Amino acid sequence: MKSTEKKKLGVLGLSIISINTILGLKNIPFAATVGPSAIVFWIVAAFLFFIPISLIVAELSTTYPEQGGISAWVNRAFGKKASFLTTWFYWVANFTYYPSLLLGITINIAYAINQQQLIHNTWLTTIISLTIFWVFTLLTLRGTQMSEKLAAIGTPLGVIAPVILIFGFGLASILSGHHSATEFTVRTITPNNLSLDTVMFLSTLMFAFAGVEMLGTIAGDVKNPQKTFPKAIWYSSVIIGLVYIIGTIAFQFVINIKPDQTATALYLFADQVTKQFNLPFHLSQILAICFVVSTLGALSFLILNPNVMFYESGKTVLPKVLTKTNKANMPANLILLQAVGISIILLLSGFVPTISKALNMLILMATLAFFIPYIFLICAYIKLRLTDHAAVRPFKIKNNKLAYFVSGIGLLSVIGTIVLTLIPAPDTTISQYAPLVVGPIIFAILGFWFYRIGTKEKRYNAS
Repeated sequence: MKSTEKKKLGVLGLSIISINTILGLKNIPFAATVGPSAIVFWIVAAFLFFIPISLIVAELSTTYPEQGGISAWVNRAFGKKASFLTTWFYWVANFTYYPSLLLGITINIAYAINQQQLIHNTWLTTIISLTIFWVFTLLTLRGTQMSEKLAAIGTPLGVIAPVILIFGFGLASILSGHHSATEFTVRTITPNNLSLDTVMFLSTLMFAFAGVEMLGTIAGDVKNPQKTFPKAIWYSSVIIGLVYIIGTIAFQFVINIKPDQTATALYLFADQVTKQFNLPFHLSQILAICFVVSTLGALSFLILNPNVMFYESGKTVLPKVLTKTNKANMPANLILLQAVGISIILLLSGFVPTISKALNMLILMATLAFFIPYIFLICAYIKLRLTDHAAVRPFKIKNNKLAYFVSGIGLLSVIGTIVLTLIPAPDTTISQYAPLVVGPIIFAILGFWFYRIGTKEKRYNAS
């Protein structure tokens, strides 16, 4: 029994995985493009999305701490079909999300080794991405403890180190008397106009907080989940929120970023700091190394999460060959199938002229498919809160009216973001817009079809 207990995740381990999975430092320069008012936008985004989703996940995780997370909760509320479709959207969205993530890693690697010209060779970046992905896929097959170990390495080196560097040099720049690149006053901090662009900007910041729902997929591997989940979510929420807000302030003091510079903004920040302090090293190279370590540290958990959810919801639908587990209790064949599909998409992206165009195409195709599961999640919470009065809720929003208000805010925010995502920008071409709309429609049709075929086959075999 002792050896089993040691393998369980505690508050620290769960917090580390949470921070490394959710926190994205590249969201800081994106926020900085609107100026000091980004501080207010971060706070509003946290209240509209992050806090409601965190409270919902904390309550559901502690009330129903079984393995599967969102798939198990939606199944309790709406049945197997809804659960299957929720995790199906998560699963297929990763077919386009992972390639974009992996191509992003190769860009950071190029800066880390000071060979930026590599990003202009799409086939070389594709090969590097494939190699990285398969190495971490095979490591993921060893179980959740491997994900925790990789995150334990990635968070200190890949998240905490760059946070300290950005904060440290930003504060040093302020204290050393350097002129601020941005004017911080009550007037500039206060948002002065409300337009479609600012609302869409706020929606983007909301999803910079996305990912906390992933923690529910490993509830079965968490020690004393009723106490561990609320603490881990609280600690990680405070840390992530403060990093985003304080990081944006420090960033804006050093450099003024334009909207078309967000891809390399952190490296521009690092180059400016290197000049200001006459550093004997290139800070941009150090940050790039940190980003590589951080993303690689989170990659195993990002691979594991959707496969565990899909496995839990599809056990009675998917073919037996896909629901087999290995010695580490991982759905190995499902993980490998996804890896093959992602590899094919990565290889196809090699035919796209530039890595930037490949990234944009892949991100567009994944966007809406990722947003849809949040609607299922919030609606499942409301349904279970209304109907399952017998459930013991170790952690909960005590006032029912407040619980429905909080979940309603989260639901309206998610639906609003989906609607805004469907509104094309003025300069958007049909080829750019089509994947955004057609992709989720095709995913939905395939999901319904697979569920129908799977359940029909099960009923036939049973008879």
